[in-house]
Amino acid sequence: MEKTYHWAVLGAGRIANKFAEGLKELSNAKCYAVAARSLERAEAFKEKHGFEKAYGSYEEMLADPNVDVVYVATTNNLHFEHAMLCLEAGKAVLSEKPFASNLAQVEQMIAKAREKNVFLMEALWSRFIPSMLQFKAEADNGTIGKPILLQCNFGFISPFDPHNRVYDPALGGGSIPDIGIYPIFVALYLFGYPTDIKVTSVPAPTGTDWTTSILFKHKGKEISMLTSSFEMVLDNEARLYGEGGYLKLHGMFHIPTKLSVNRNEGRELEIPVQTAGNGYNYEAAEVMACLDKGLLESPGMPLQFSIDLMRALDEVSKKAEESF
Repeated sequence: MEKTYHWAVLGAGRIANKFAEGLKELSNAKCYAVAARSLERAEAFKEKHGFEKAYGSYEEMLADPNVDVVYVATTNNLHFEHAMLCLEAGKAVLSEKPFASNLAQVEQMIAKAREKNVFLMEALWSRFIPSMLQFKAEADNGTIGKPILLQCNFGFISPFDPHNRVYDPALGGGSIPDIGIYPIFVALYLFGYPTDIKVTSVPAPTGTDWTTSILFKHKGKEISMLTSSFEMVLDNEARLYGEGGYLKLHGMFHIPTKLSVNRNEGRELEIPVQTAGNGYNYEAAEVMACLDKGLLESPGMPLQFSIDLMRALDEVSKKAEESF
């Protein structure tokens, strides 16, 4: 018999709605509970997505003994606080990216998860979508020979508003933590932690980064050229160049998308990739597969990777500020 997991969603904003849609694709996931800043907001989310229970208090939801696993979907600045609440309550946790605001917080979260003997994973959904998995497999299998250069951009226009979450330092704003995390993730996923990091950045009037360009050199001499921006629309592609051509994750590279290859023949050929649902189902499926096995972390998204990712974000953010 397949075990069914009662999912709870902490937060009822845009990303929580997308995750709830993804959960509906999974036969072993039950849309059980949601908690928001107000009961009215939680009730609206419950009705929209067919959840069983709505709470106007995070603590009240976490006291529900039927909750098996919690997805933390609040703003960037609150991920640490709310993940710690869940862990303290002994609940398995899938917490949105960025995992926390800095490396020290990530280390505290991991220590708490180990103290409580509960599962913890960062919800970087791109890690589990089929197109990203195939991109990595093609790179590892030598489809384009030895990989040499990654070019990965994520940019769109977000009109400046000091009260907008993406520009508010108090809410963890800035292009680096919000969207720059995706190109950085791809670089670390392909090549590991960089041996050299160079950054140049342009600040928004609130002091968050507006546009940031990053140059990594990795231990295998690979180079990653990464850009994030709220000032302009970029191609939002991931291109990996090698001796024998290039692989391309089409825009938007961080979502389920098309994958193609050019083997120095002047034309791109599509590599077929099958995708189900909106993509958020894959990270939820990974969590439940791990829980089925009694694991406390995911082999696909291990806690050490989240440590490395946050360390890279911290270093990039520091160098961005120095370049303002």
